[in-house]
This record gives sequence, C-alpha cells and structure tokens, in this order.
Amino acid sequence: MDQTSPSPSRRAPLVDQARAKAVIAPEPAPVTEPVAIPLLAAGPVAPAARTAPVDLLAPARLSAPRAIPPIGARPVFVPAPPAAPTRLKPRPRRSPARALLSFFTIAAVFAITMVTTIPAVSLLTPADIASASAPHFRSMERVEPQQLGLISGGADVAIERDEYTVTSLREKLKAITAGRAAQFFNDPSWAIQWPIAVGVPMTDQFGPRVLCDTCGVTMHRGVDFLPGRGAPIQAITAGTVRYVEESDNGLGVHVIIDHQVDGRLVSSVYCHMEFGSVAVAVGEQVHVGQLVGTTGDTGFAFGPHLHFEIREGGTQNVDPVAWLQTHAG
Repeated sequence: MDQTSPSPSRRAPLVDQARAKAVIAPEPAPVTEPVAIPLLAAGPVAPAARTAPVDLLAPARLSAPRAIPPIGARPVFVPAPPAAPTRLKPRPRRSPARALLSFFTIAAVFAITMVTTIPAVSLLTPADIASASAPHFRSMERVEPQQLGLISGGADVAIERDEYTVTSLREKLKAITAGRAAQFFNDPSWAIQWPIAVGVPMTDQFGPRVLCDTCGVTMHRGVDFLPGRGAPIQAITAGTVRYVEESDNGLGVHVIIDHQVDGRLVSSVYCHMEFGSVAVAVGEQVHVGQLVGTTGDTGFAFGPHLHFEIREGGTQNVDPVAWLQTHAG
C-alpha cells in the first residue's frame, strides 16, 4: 500500500468534517468556476488521480446559468420591500347650495306624493259630506202675470220704415257699363246668351298675342270682357256646374259649367271673378241668365275683367266670340 494515501479510518473523519462545514456554512457564495475537489476513494489512489481537477458543475451549467447551493444549506428568505402606503383621494365636499337643492327636491316629491294619495273627502267632516249629498230645493216666489195697461197723455209717434227697391242684374250692369261702347247685343229671350247681359267692350280676342315685351307670343284661349269691377256674370245656357275654384293663381276664381248644345258637350269657363262672389256649387243645375259670380282681377290679371272660354267636348278651346255669334241671340 502506498504510504502517502490515507487509510480508510482516517478518510471517514475528513468526509464528516467536510459535511459538517457544508451544513453550518451560513450562505456560501455561488460557485461559478470549476473547483478541483480531491477524489475520495476506498483504495489507494494514484497521485495523478488525486490532483486531477474534477468539474462537478458542468451538467449544471448546461441546464441552468445559476449557482447550485451546497447540500444541506438552509434557504435564506429575503423579505420583500415594504409597499408604499396608498393615499386615499379625499372625498370632495358638497357645497351648501347642492345640499339645499337636494333637501327641497326630496321635500317636493314627498309633498306631491302625500297630496295625490290622500282622498279628497278625508279632509271633510261627516256633517259636510251629509250636507253636500242632500238635495237642494229653492223656493219659487209667485210672479204675477204680465198685464197690459194704457198710459194717458202720450203723443203719437210716427213710425219710419226704410225704403228699398229691386234692381235686376241687367239694370245694375247698365249702370256700371254706362258710356262704354258695346261690341255685341244680347237677346234675353234666347236659350243661349252672352255671359254679360248687356253689350260691353271686349279687348283681347282668341288667338296668339304678345302679352308683354319680354313674354313673347302666347296663345290666348278666350276673350276678355270689360264690364267693370263687380259686374254680374251670367250662365250662357242651362247646364251643370262641373268645377269651382277659389284661387289667386292662373285663372283665379273660376267656374266651369257643362252644357248640351245640339247633342254635343260644350263647356263654358268664367275666370278672374272676385273672391267670395261665386253663386253656384259643384253639381248644381243652372239655368240661362243665372248669376255665376262678379267680375274681378284674381289670378294672372292686369285689371278687373271677365276671361271667358268655350271648350267643345269639354277640352277643345274654340273662338268664344264666333261660337256665341252663331248660337246666341
């Protein structure tokens, strides 16, 4: 046996001392570099084997980059740093005005609730309820009947009555159109007459016309009579009122009456009459000479006049003067 190698009995105390030092060590520094640890064996060890460095931490380096504490070392608990104290945000103080408003709001809600839930009769006494429910009778005093008496010494008073006269539409029209040159004659005995009971001037005739310097040429679909404002307008013959319009656009206040003339439908149109002057209604049966309305300037008009049209078949405009000269008296 080699004299330089320790015996087995001496090797055991060395191992126990190494373990004891490892146990009582407070906190060994982590081993990060290879350490040469002497190899303890049961038999003799060659000098080269005793001095050869053994890297016991090589597997640990491959698995984790941290140091491995020795066997038997006690874990060291490091207390966490104390947390900073949390300061609570101070609660905002309510202003006196808001507190007073809340108080009055609650008081108002309470008052409304009390008023709407309490029965009305709860504030009355039983005597009040009985008197209100009892029937009321009112005595009627005797009234003497009315008597007629005579007063002596009075003077007779003359009674004055308003006088009135009856004026026909023809006479009224003559008064309005007095002094104007007549361009036609109307026979009141004919079944077909002119829309104005007496002869009056006529201006724009049927056909193309130039209404103004910038208007260009337009088609005038009727004839204009000038009897004056408020002159009565009559139905040219018996017929049925088909249309009535109270308007201030286009033809203004106008009426359309359908007639049967020689077995054919003929419509007469009376335009630009005064507001509120229409004397017929839709569906009404009219007779010749019946009042239709009065002359005005409603709609597109430059002055009071009667724009009169004749439409054969109810839609086709023809010259009304030529038609009246042929059919009217």
